[in-house]
Amino acid sequence: MTNASETAASISRPHGQEQQIKMEILQMIYNAENPFDIICHVARHLEEASGEPGYAKYVEEQLRAVYGFALEHKKLLTDELHEVENRLKIIEERNRTGDFTEEEHTRIGFAIDRHQKNIQRLKLLIQKAEADGSPLYFDP
Repeated sequence: MTNASETAASISRPHGQEQQIKMEILQMIYNAENPFDIICHVARHLEEASGEPGYAKYVEEQLRAVYGFALEHKKLLTDELHEVENRLKIIEERNRTGDFTEEEHTRIGFAIDRHQKNIQRLKLLIQKAEADGSPLYFDP
């Protein structure tokens, strides 16, 4: 049985905000976005929710310190395309050679599909940038 303070705490919690960030994270995963970008996105959300200015920047700096320059504020579209294509090759190879359940193969198939769609999206962005003469950079 819960006491009154536990009930009050669960009622006053902002469930909508939590659900929103959960959906954003899943959408970023489904879009085959870079894991570093996902971590930074969550850190920005936590900074805003906690009212702790500078938290996201601190997380980003620590990621840079540990993983080098994997996080760039400006990233070449062609570099991102190359990364997504490489991830797709690895996933496809593991799907062919791995011993997975039917459900796991379904999930891997979904990941393959999302990576293929992300590759097409990036190719279109590159074509558009080249046609417009605009820079081939985007802010992750």
